Amino acid sequence: FPVTIPDRLSTKMNMSTKSNFKLKKWYFDGISEDGRALICYSAVMSWRMLSVQYASYLYLDGKGQAHSESRYRDAPLPAIEGDIIRWEDTKLQIRGEWRSAAPPVRTKLHDSEEGYLDWHCHQPAARCHIQLRNEPPITGFGYAECLEMTIPPWKMGFSELRWGRFAHPESPVVWIDLRGEPNRNWIFSGQELTRNGEATDTTVRIPESDTELILAGHTPIEDKQKIMEVVQSVIGWMPGFDQFTPLHFLKAQETKWRSRGTLTTPGQPERSGWVIHELVS
Repeated sequence: FPVTIPDRLSTKMNMSTKSNFKLKKWYFDGISEDGRALICYSAVMSWRMLSVQYASYLYLDGKGQAHSESRYRDAPLPAIEGDIIRWEDTKLQIRGEWRSAAPPVRTKLHDSEEGYLDWHCHQPAARCHIQLRNEPPITGFGYAECLEMTIPPWKMGFSELRWGRFAHPESPVVWIDLRGEPNRNWIFSGQELTRNGEATDTTVRIPESDTELILAGHTPIEDKQKIMEVVQSVIGWMPGFDQFTPLHFLKAQETKWRSRGTLTTPGQPERSGWVIHELVS
């Protein structure tokens, strides 16, 4: 997923290190009040003593048209100063700043002899200012997370993944839903974690608090076999990685949307705002 930790993890968090695969992936986004959206990625992947860096963006313009660009090698990682994250890629001509508007959340999504997956949402909601070339800047609320994993994702036993974020500064919601053997689900409402909630393409529900987030007005940002595209690009630096990756995983379809979210909890004011969410299947 867009999904996605500090450079140094504790010995306890690194107890599963047998895999020679490693991925560290940052995800940042922002949506302006007029609905323009920008998603940025910065990642480094290692396999069999080989390593490649990666940076990309997805931009949804004011006419609802999506644009994207990617590059490899010498991709910068973000700089973190207190509650501020800054990221700049001069070759992609992107410069962004995210100021935290909600406390971070973090959890371990997987830990086994095959490897681990640590997820650190640095900013469930942030005030952002992102400049892409000569486009009008994206100013509004955004989001920032990082994942670090040593288990290849196809070994985690899921056939369908849903992820999303509602970056409201007073009531942020983030969800990760894995369908497979077994089904797994994590929904953060603020800093409260729920493991028995429900997440679909149109609704997120938290039964303990009777909280419901309705997603409407889906506008596609991306809809393609993105994993296939990325792997075909990295094999120039990682010969054989395409053969290491199962075909069914390469052919997974990834769809991202920008939607409008309405959050309701009994006894609380109704909240509304922009949502970015995705389905990988």
